[in-house]
Amino acid sequence: MVSERLAKHRASVLRPILELEKKGEPISAAIGDAAWELGLAKSHTWSLYRRLRENDGRATALELGRRGPQLGSKRIAREVEHLIDASLRRYYLVRERPSFLRIWREIRSECEAKGFQPPTRKTVKARLDAMDEKEIVRKRRGAKEANKTFAARPGRLAVGTPLDIVQIDHTMADIILVDYMDRRPLARPYLTVAIDVATRIVLGVFVSFDAPSVLSIALCLDHCVRRKSIHVPGTLEELVWPTSGIPKAIHVDNAQEFHSEAFSSACEDWGIAVEYRPPGATHFGGHIERLIGTAMGAVHVLPGTTQSSAAEKGDYDSGKHAALTLAEFEEWLDLEICRYHNTRHEALGRTPLAAWADLGGDTAGRQVIDVEAFRTSFLPFEWRQVGRTGITLFGVHYWSDVFASLVGRGQGKVQVKYDPRDLSQVWVLVDDGRMIPARYRDLSHPRISLWESRRARKEWQDRHVGRINEKALFQVIDAQRRLAEAAREKTRTARLESERATRLPKQKPHRDPSREMFAIDTGNPDLPTYPIEEFDDPRRKN
Repeated sequence: MVSERLAKHRASVLRPILELEKKGEPISAAIGDAAWELGLAKSHTWSLYRRLRENDGRATALELGRRGPQLGSKRIAREVEHLIDASLRRYYLVRERPSFLRIWREIRSECEAKGFQPPTRKTVKARLDAMDEKEIVRKRRGAKEANKTFAARPGRLAVGTPLDIVQIDHTMADIILVDYMDRRPLARPYLTVAIDVATRIVLGVFVSFDAPSVLSIALCLDHCVRRKSIHVPGTLEELVWPTSGIPKAIHVDNAQEFHSEAFSSACEDWGIAVEYRPPGATHFGGHIERLIGTAMGAVHVLPGTTQSSAAEKGDYDSGKHAALTLAEFEEWLDLEICRYHNTRHEALGRTPLAAWADLGGDTAGRQVIDVEAFRTSFLPFEWRQVGRTGITLFGVHYWSDVFASLVGRGQGKVQVKYDPRDLSQVWVLVDDGRMIPARYRDLSHPRISLWESRRARKEWQDRHVGRINEKALFQVIDAQRRLAEAAREKTRTARLESERATRLPKQKPHRDPSREMFAIDTGNPDLPTYPIEEFDDPRRKN
C-alpha cells in the first residue's frame, strides 16, 4: 500500500531524532529539518514524531488509519476507502487541478450510486492530507515545480583545477543568418558550446545549420583540444585563445547524441568520465546555461536577432534585417568569446583568462598531439566486414592497400568511422588499434555528404525496386545537384544545401618540407646572394 511506503519513509527521517533525544540534546531544530525534508508542517511533524516515539520507532505506527477510530466514530467500509483513494488519484492528482470540493462531491455521488455510506468532507480531506505532498505537487503542477519545492540543493559545484569538469550543451542562436551568395535570409544556427567549470573558459564551440548530433560534439571537442587564435577582421591583429586540453570529466544532459556509442566509446578510449544530468534536474549544468544566456544576450544586438521571446521582438522583422552569413557570425562569436575571456567574472573575482593562468591551465590536463586522431575517434561509425574488394558503406566501396593484409585473417567486423559532411574518406579501426584511412575505390567519384546519399537512395527506392548500385548512386546525386543549383534562387532548402557544401572539411595532406623541392626565381634581385670562392688553376694561362 502507498500508506505503508509513506510511513516507512517518514520513519526513516524521524528515527535519528530519537537518538538525539536519548542523548539529551535539543531536537527542535532537527524536527524543523525533518519537516522541510518531508514537506510537512512542523506541528504535523511533531505529532508524527511523538507517535513514533510512543511505539518504539515502529514505522507501522505512522501508517494511515493506524491510530484507530475515535470514541463514538464509525469505521469506513473498505470499498469506500478504495473508492476515495481511486477518485483522488483519478480526479484530483491531474494537471487540470480541479477543486477539492468538486472531487468530494464526485466521491459522494459515486458512493450513493453504489449504495455505500458517503464519507464526510472531513474524512476525504484527511485521506488527502495523508498523501505525499511531493506527489501531489508533481501530479498537479508538474515535475519542475515539484523539484523547485522539494528537491535538495546540495550547493555549488566546487572545482579547483582546470579541465577537471567541462560542461557541454547545445542551443539555437537567437538570430537569423543569410546565405553567402545572395545574402537572403536562411535560418537560425545551432551552437554547441563547451565550458571549463573551474575557470569559466569557453574551451570549444561549433556552429552549424544542422541540428545537434554526434558530429556536433566531435567538432566541438576537436575545437577544445586545439590551441586557438582569432584574426581580427580588417586588421593584422590576432587575439590569442590559449586554452586547450583533454577534459577529465564531461557533464552533459540526456540528449540522444550524448548516449550514442560513438561518444561513450571515444570518451572511454581517451579516459574521459561522462556524467549525465539527472532527468528533470534543471539546476544541474548551471554554468553552461548561464554562459549560453550571456552569449544570447550579446546576440540580441545583432541585425536579424529574434530576441528571446515574441514579446521582446515586437514588430521587428528579423528576416528583413538579417545581414550576417554563418562565417561572419562565427567570426563575431569568436571575438565575443575573446572579449568575455578578458572581462572580469563576478564569481571568479578576475577574468577567465587570469583564472586559467593562475590555476595552471596550460599544465593541468593532457594535451593532444594527434588532434586528427582525437577528432576521428568521436565521429559516428558503422560495423563492416573487410572483404577482398575492401569495405562497403552507404552503398559506396572503399579501399586501402593495408586491407590486403587483413583479408582472410579472421579479422571479423571492424569499426568504420565517417564524417557525414564528406564520405570520400572513411577510417577503419582494426583489432591492433590502428586507424586506417580508406578512400573511394573509384577515385573518379566526387565528394558527397551523407545527406546527399540518403536523399539519392530514397529517390531510387521511390522510383525503382531493389537496392541502388554505386554507379547509379552517384548519377542520381549529380542529377539532384543540378536540380538544386537550378532551384537555388527559388527555395530556401536549396540555398541551405549550397551553404552546407561550402563548409565541407578541407582535406590537406600532411606536409613534409624535407621531401619537397622549391623553385627559385633566379631573376629576383632581392634574393640573397652568396660569394663563390675561386681557385687558381695552374693549367690556366694568363
